[in-house]
Amino acid sequence: MGERSWYVSGRGIALLVRAWRLTVRLEVRNRELLRTPYVLALWHGRIIGSLMDYFGSGGVAMASRSNDGALAAGILEGLGVRAARGSSSRGGREALDEMEEMVSGGFPFAALTVDGPRGPWRTVKPGVVTLARRLDLPIYAVTFSSRRPHLLHTWDRMVLPRPFSKVVVHLSGPWLPADLEGDVKAAANRLGREMDAQTAALDREVTGGELWPPA
Repeated sequence: MGERSWYVSGRGIALLVRAWRLTVRLEVRNRELLRTPYVLALWHGRIIGSLMDYFGSGGVAMASRSNDGALAAGILEGLGVRAARGSSSRGGREALDEMEEMVSGGFPFAALTVDGPRGPWRTVKPGVVTLARRLDLPIYAVTFSSRRPHLLHTWDRMVLPRPFSKVVVHLSGPWLPADLEGDVKAAANRLGREMDAQTAALDREVTGGELWPPA
């Protein structure tokens, strides 16, 4: 199946995700923190629930130049978020350039799954810090939790909220470029530790335990 077919399949999945969204009770915390434009960081394994508050938001997100990326691009654009194609291993610089241009041109945010598209799991790649520095914009992190979700046996330990469940989306930050000075890899690692801590704390509150093991 070619990239076009994967993209069309993604658009179909987006319709299902929109219908799924209508069944859940969504609680979004700290939305008032956001000041547009901004850079949004999230774990690949928490993408579905984390983006439920962003359908039709007009932002831009990165999707890899692969069949999986074409599928993701179809899903994102079916949900009203533009896709910039690239990843840490292929086309990443061009995708960051495109995201920078789009945000500078008026898009409200640029989103990156910071450990995507293929891991290592919960290891923040430098791109999110690089983009925030280039745009001189704050980074906000978003995660979610839900009771008794489906936990997939995928590289990212994907967490899927059940239909008709309550989904709690939590925003944290901002991390300003000045807060992430120095070596870009070290700054990315600091951001990752903060994201892990926020996700674990939310899981403990919502589920009584942690859905993912400690990093």
